[in-house]
Amino acid sequence: MMVSAPLWGMVLVAGVAGVAALACIVAAVRLLLRPGERDPRHVKYQILRPDR
Repeated sequence: MMVSAPLWGMVLVAGVAGVAALACIVAAVRLLLRPGERDPRHVKYQILRPDR
C-alpha cells in the first residue's frame, strides 16, 4: 500500500479531526437545548414565539 505520510500521522490527524467534530456537535446540541440567554428582548424570543 502506498501512502504519502506515515500511517500513525494519518491516524493522528483523523483522530484529532474526529474529536473536534464531535466536540462541535456536542456544543451545538447543548446550546440548542439550553442556550442560557434570559433577556426577554432577545431576538430568539421573537422567532420562537408560541404563536408562530
